[in-house]
Amino acid sequence: MQKADQILIWITRAGVFFIPFVPLIVASPLFFPFITGKAFTFRVIVLLIFACYVLLALRRPEFRPKQSLLLWGIAAFLGIVFIADSFAENPFKAFLSNFERMEGFITLIHLGAYFLVASAILNTERWWHRLFATSVGISAFLGIYGLLQLAGKIVINQGGVRLDGTFGNAAYFAGYMLFHIFLSLFLVLRHRLNPGVKWLYGGAILLQVFILIFTATRGAALGLIGGLTLATLLVAFLEKNDTRLRKAAIGVFAALAVLVLGLYAARDTDFVKNNPALTRFASVRASDADPRLMVWGMAFEGFKENPVLGWGQEGFNFVFNKYYDPNMWSQEQWFDRTHNVIFDWLIAAGLLGLLSYLALFGFLLWYLWKGKPEDGGEPFSFAEKSALTGLIAAYVIHNFFVFDNLISYILFFSLLAYIHVRFGKAFPALQNNAPLQGNQAYSIAASVLLIALVGSIYFFNIRPMGVALNLINGLKPQPKGITENLAFYKEAFAQETIGAQEVAEQTMQTAITVAGAAEASQEIKTEFVTLALAAMEREIARAPNDARLRMFMGGFLNRLGKFPEALPHLEKAHELSPNKQTIAFELANTYFGVGKAAEAYALLKQAFESAPLFTGARIAYAISAIYSEKYEEADALFASTTSITVRADDRLVKAYFEKGQYGRVVSLLKSRIEQDPQNPQAHVSLAAAYLASGNRSSAVASLQKAIELNPDFKKQGEHYISEIRAGRNP
Repeated sequence: MQKADQILIWITRAGVFFIPFVPLIVASPLFFPFITGKAFTFRVIVLLIFACYVLLALRRPEFRPKQSLLLWGIAAFLGIVFIADSFAENPFKAFLSNFERMEGFITLIHLGAYFLVASAILNTERWWHRLFATSVGISAFLGIYGLLQLAGKIVINQGGVRLDGTFGNAAYFAGYMLFHIFLSLFLVLRHRLNPGVKWLYGGAILLQVFILIFTATRGAALGLIGGLTLATLLVAFLEKNDTRLRKAAIGVFAALAVLVLGLYAARDTDFVKNNPALTRFASVRASDADPRLMVWGMAFEGFKENPVLGWGQEGFNFVFNKYYDPNMWSQEQWFDRTHNVIFDWLIAAGLLGLLSYLALFGFLLWYLWKGKPEDGGEPFSFAEKSALTGLIAAYVIHNFFVFDNLISYILFFSLLAYIHVRFGKAFPALQNNAPLQGNQAYSIAASVLLIALVGSIYFFNIRPMGVALNLINGLKPQPKGITENLAFYKEAFAQETIGAQEVAEQTMQTAITVAGAAEASQEIKTEFVTLALAAMEREIARAPNDARLRMFMGGFLNRLGKFPEALPHLEKAHELSPNKQTIAFELANTYFGVGKAAEAYALLKQAFESAPLFTGARIAYAISAIYSEKYEEADALFASTTSITVRADDRLVKAYFEKGQYGRVVSLLKSRIEQDPQNPQAHVSLAAAYLASGNRSSAVASLQKAIELNPDFKKQGEHYISEIRAGRNP
């Protein structure tokens, strides 16, 4: 069996060494390709190496887990999150997450397995040096990739000018580079490298810093400054043995101060203004924090409601809707993260979850500064401790303004595993337990693990990968037309797994398009609508208190003209999120559709009064006032408004016209023409208003002006004029 053990060792180590390559993966054929490809690859690798590791540990006690505060901390963290997810508002999503995030408890348990395998199989510091060096090498490659994006040779996936590498998200890319800046610095300090290799590491650090800057991610920049400041101050004030190192630390700190102050002083220069990344850093205002502060305020309210175990992972959606701040109207309407690691865990797992998460950082720092290495290796020097402390500080500061993703989790759990290897002690209950003996027992264990491995890969990876593939194919134009798209959506719907909500939402959006397509047959339209309703009804049954699902369902039914069926869903959505204006707008449409104008008026008035600066709410309120024949009230809403675009909004003009307020329509359209006299359509609309009010001569004059401005309108316009002069209304 010795040969089999060696094969298991090398398979497991090879799998661990493949993990740093995961950030390179972009699965273009899948839904959310920058997220799903990385996550599925990581999970499959972890399942494979974990199965091999268990077989190895059964026979080789030296590979069994050691004990440390980190091991117990991770176990406690996972246990608390498991309980929190079990009692979540939507346990299905809490455990499995969705394609956009690919987190949930399933990701955490894979990370826990990765921690166990990596810390057992990379059981010497030499192996960790190789793993970290590999990761730094990949980061340098991605840095070059970022340079090519900056040069325009490779597209920036999220658009704009912020580099996003193979992450599809600038903040994720920035966090990755931030971690590797400190990791590279630690490797230079820790290991005896020849000068050429040190220069390579130095170049990698400069490249990582450069790319981080051009991601224009302010949280990462603050993390870099904060982490370097802490690390250099620790060395400058507490290092007793190495004078040169102290002077170098003071120099780095001084350079940081000069750079930060210099950027602030130069914020109005052309050099800064012409650089989008530097402009983003230099133009930070207090008001920029307002949306985040509002979101954090909502999160705090949600925490107070469920303080012990929170709402489960993926639970912030419920909190955001329930405690929605009306002044968030100009921001994203469906936040699923608090953009703050503290509040994220307070919501996901309550105070117990947050404390267990923070304990991991506490244990890291305790081992760094107070622990005694148990692996027989050389203790960390003061500078090395400071570099790792700076890394931890940078990571925390960055996550204070964003949130974790799979790659940042992998890097963090790698650091936990490394420190666990260095400071963990033998676990007598495991190490002293006799190894598995006999071919028969070994074969049974291998068979059980093989079945578990195949089942896990199929149910948690192959099936959801199929859904992600079918979903993206359903969204793309197909050679056989919309019938083929429908088939892909049906396949995606049939597999009830990760991404079920996204399948429902995307099917519903496509069904709306198909329902309005003239070329689609009635049979196809009916099938699409039926599938969309079934998919969303399944999600609502799973999470009946999700305002987002109710909103989607109600809006879909509204667009099909099924207002009575939409009403209970939208009323429930409004009950679950009473302050969200977008829900109020949709519900008001339903009220108008079922003849409840008074209810629509009261609802829209409340929506406007909750955020008077929201122009959309002002217009919606005015429209409801017009239909309720409260004309003076509608006029008063725009008495102080100088914007003709707002005052003469098409929806207001339409409402006044339908209520027979032709004088107001004429006045509004004249104002629009004064601002844009060369707009022929405005003159045609004015002609219609004149005609409706009985002023035929003015209607003819307006049509003649429209013909003058748009000769292509001549034939149709002259027909209208002849009809008007003949006493008819065209």
